[in-house]
Amino acid sequence: MHMSECLHKDSIGPVSFYDKKLTLGKDGFVLESGKSLPEVSVRYETYGTLNEDKSNAIWVCSPLTADAHVAGWYKPDDKHVGWWDSLIGSGKAVDTDKYFVVCSNVLGGCKGTTGPASIDPRTGMPYGSTFPTITIGDMVHAQKQLADELGIRHFYCVIGGSMGGFQAMKWAIFYPELIDRVILIATSPGFSAQALGFEIVGRDAITQDPNYNNGDYYDKQIPAAGLANARKLAHITYLSAKGMEARFTRNDIRIEHPEKFYSGSSLETYLDHQGTKFVERFDANSYLHIAHATDTFDLATEYGSLENAFKNVKATFLNVNLSTDWLFPPDQSRQITEALLNDGKVVTSLELDTQFGHDGFLIECGALGMAVSRFLGGHLGEVKTTGTPAFHSHKDISIIDSMIPAGARILDLGAGDGLLIDTLWNKKKVTGVGVEKNFTNILGCIERDVPVIEKKLSLKTLESFADNSFDYAVFNRTLPEVRNQRLMLREIMRIAKHAIITFPNFGSWEMRWALCYHGRMPKSPEFPYEWYETPNIHCFTYRDFVRLTEAEHLEIEKIISLNEHGLSKVLTKLGLVNLGTERVVAMVKKA
Repeated sequence: MHMSECLHKDSIGPVSFYDKKLTLGKDGFVLESGKSLPEVSVRYETYGTLNEDKSNAIWVCSPLTADAHVAGWYKPDDKHVGWWDSLIGSGKAVDTDKYFVVCSNVLGGCKGTTGPASIDPRTGMPYGSTFPTITIGDMVHAQKQLADELGIRHFYCVIGGSMGGFQAMKWAIFYPELIDRVILIATSPGFSAQALGFEIVGRDAITQDPNYNNGDYYDKQIPAAGLANARKLAHITYLSAKGMEARFTRNDIRIEHPEKFYSGSSLETYLDHQGTKFVERFDANSYLHIAHATDTFDLATEYGSLENAFKNVKATFLNVNLSTDWLFPPDQSRQITEALLNDGKVVTSLELDTQFGHDGFLIECGALGMAVSRFLGGHLGEVKTTGTPAFHSHKDISIIDSMIPAGARILDLGAGDGLLIDTLWNKKKVTGVGVEKNFTNILGCIERDVPVIEKKLSLKTLESFADNSFDYAVFNRTLPEVRNQRLMLREIMRIAKHAIITFPNFGSWEMRWALCYHGRMPKSPEFPYEWYETPNIHCFTYRDFVRLTEAEHLEIEKIISLNEHGLSKVLTKLGLVNLGTERVVAMVKKA
C-alpha cells in the first residue's frame, strides 16, 4: 500500500489550489467602506465535477483562521488533510461524487487571497498599515465575483461554520435568487458581549506587542508574542469547560520550575503549542483585519432586526448549534431560527451534543454528517431506532387532513419523523414546521424535507413563536407529555388560530378495567409504555379535556371518538362517550 493511502485512506485524495486574479474595472474592488483595492487575487480549491446544467455547486465558507484547503492533501507525505476532510469527499456527507464543491480563502487573509501581507501594486511594498478595513460583506462579494468568473451562476447550497456562517448568511441575503439551501453551523447573528470581550483582549495583545510597529513589520521582526497570546486566548473559547476538565488535570503542575511562574502543566504546554503553531502559519495583520470583520458583524443592528435581515431570503436553511459552545451559545444560534420562522421561511434547527465546545463541528462529524447528508438529499449513516411507537397513524392523519384546508401553515408539536406534514404537503401543499426532540426522528424529518426544530415541548419552547404565526397547531398524542396542559393550551392559542389535539382517553372502560381488575397501570396500544418509562406526565380523559376547554373559553369546533374494540363502539353509540372512547381527535379555537 502506498504511503499516502496509509496516511489518508479515507480522504478525497491529492488536490491542488488555484489562484485567480479577479477582473476589475478602473475603480478596482470597491469595499463596503467606500475604499478600494486596485487588484484582488483569490486562492481557491475545487472538488468534484460541475454538472452540465451547473446545478450541483456547493460553496463552503471558511472559519476565521482556516483557508481554502478544506479537503484532501497536497503531497503523499502530508501529515494533515484539509480542515473539513471528514465531511467532504467521495461518499461523505458533502459527496463529491454528486456535488462540485468550492472553497476559497477570505479577503484579508494570508493564504493566497489578497490581504495586508500582499504587495500593493501602487508601491511595490506590502500593504501593511495601509490595507483598508474589510467586512464580512466584502468577503462574500469577492467570493461571488470568483464564482462568476468560474462560470457558476447558481448554488445548490452554501455552507458555513463559525465565521463561515456569517458569510453564508450574507450570501443568502445578498443573492437570494441564486441559492437553494444554506447550512449554518455553530454561528450566530453576531458576537455576544462576552465573545467580543475576548476578541478585544486578543487584538490588544497583538497591537501592544513592541514588534507590531502599527502593522508595518514585514521587513522586521514580527509580533510573534502578541499573535501567539491572541491565539491562546481565542483557542480557549473554542473549547468547553467539560472538555478541558476531562483533558487537562491539575495534578501535573510542578510548583518548582526553571522558568519563573511557568507551571509546566499540560494545559499550559498545550496552549503554548497552539500559539507557536499559529505564528508559523498566520499573519498578525490578517488576524486583526479578519477579527475586526467578525467583531463588526451584527445583522440585527445593520438591518434594524433579524427579521428584516432575512426578509427577502428564499433558501431553505439548516441551522446547527452545539451544546457546549460558549463562543456561539445555542440560545444565540436559535435567534437565527426564530427570525427565519417569524419571517415565514423554511428552516430546520438542531442541537448536537458534544464535549468539544465550538471546535466540535470540526472534530465530530458523525451526527453532523448524517444531518448534513440528509439535508442535501443523501442518506449517510445508519441510525438505530428507539422503538418509540409511530404516533402519526394513517387514521389520525386522515382525520387531521379533513380538518385542515389547502395551503395552511402548520406547527406540528411532536412531529415524529415528519409523516404528517409530508403527507399534507403532498396532498394540500401546506407549509409549516415540526417540533421534535428525538434525533432519529429529526433525521427522518430532514430526509422527508420536512423542516423541524429540535426542542422539548415546553412553554419556553413556544415563547419564540410570534402571535398568530400559524393557522393550525397540532398536538398528535403529545399533550399528555407536557407539564402544564392549561398554560400550554393557552400559549398554543396565542400562536395558532386553531389547535388540533389527539389523545388517548384515560377514562375508557379498558383503562378502568386494567386499574380495577389488575390493580396496575394500564398498557395497551393507546398507552404502549410501562408506567416507569412512559413519557406521559398527565393522563386525562375525554371529560377532562372538555372541561379544560370550557375553563379556557375555547370553542370545540369538532370532536371525534375513535374506537377499535367492539364494546368501545357500542358504549360510544349509547352516549357513554367518556367510557367508550379509546382515542380523541378534537379541533378547538378561541370562543
